[in-house]
Amino acid sequence: NESIRKAKMKEIDIRPKAIFEEYLKLSAQDAEVMLLDGSEKFVDILCPACESGDREDYCQKNGFMIKRCADCGSIFCSPRPAMSQLQKFYLNSSSSKFWAEQFLPTVVEARREKLFKPKAKQIYDLLSLRGLQPQNICDVGAGHGLLLEELQRFWHTAAFYAIEPGRESAAICRHKGFKVLEKMVEEAHEWRESADLVTCFEVIEHVFNPRNFIASIYRLIKKGGFCLITGLGGDGFDIQVLGDESRSIFPPHHLNFMSVRGLEQIFTNVGFTNVEITTPGKLDVDIVKNAIQEQGVAVPLVIRTILDRGESACEQLQKYLVEHKLSSHVWILARK
Repeated sequence: NESIRKAKMKEIDIRPKAIFEEYLKLSAQDAEVMLLDGSEKFVDILCPACESGDREDYCQKNGFMIKRCADCGSIFCSPRPAMSQLQKFYLNSSSSKFWAEQFLPTVVEARREKLFKPKAKQIYDLLSLRGLQPQNICDVGAGHGLLLEELQRFWHTAAFYAIEPGRESAAICRHKGFKVLEKMVEEAHEWRESADLVTCFEVIEHVFNPRNFIASIYRLIKKGGFCLITGLGGDGFDIQVLGDESRSIFPPHHLNFMSVRGLEQIFTNVGFTNVEITTPGKLDVDIVKNAIQEQGVAVPLVIRTILDRGESACEQLQKYLVEHKLSSHVWILARK
């Protein structure tokens, strides 16, 4: 695929080191405030994917306990902030404001070129192979509307909708001409069964209750329609290798890292059919290399040996991870 080959990227392309470090520092400070002010309100949960109570301690990060499900292998934060605490956090925390006001504006065009343009083409190809031409497309957690803009290039006659709870981001989407619902998807009752394609990019790892979140997306879709959801997966190479040193694990922002098996269960249990899960990630190996070189993270000798074999070996390893659903970047395509 020519557009995807042209969009070859490194971690630094979408997460410049200095500004990402500042974001992580603010996130850790916000976590400390949340723990001091309201940890007694935190909620102990079962596995968010398969609802098993059989879990083990995985690591501790930013003062939060991370568990691993012994049944499906999903990784998740428990106890976790209550939903009301998370809503307040995303509206008022220093790290959330920094992300919206400083981080995103810095990388918006790089993310358009490296993430959203290839993603839109992949979505178009996936649905075209199935003979699907959606006419009502809704993006959940639309941010500044970049994905919707890129999808417009392929479906010129479709109507495009954004669900975006952030006031500033919602305003940007409106300015771009999208119909906007400034709410959490769990509250989007007025758009029930209005879309034949719902997309959602990197939101599921943030939500309090993934099952309710996915069920809310299910309700948005017309019978026979599809959703395409992406997120971080607990089977991912970089997350497994780096453990508590993984920069993807940073509560209270990221709470859920569901395994492929766990995702299959949760989507099927909500009511979806034809659940197809792929992991077309490009950054796992680069993330691990950066963690070794820049953070001094210790990894198993066999991993270091493979990475030392050079660029070709790293590219082959990344290809292997994608083919065997072992990348941390997960896509779920499912039909209602």
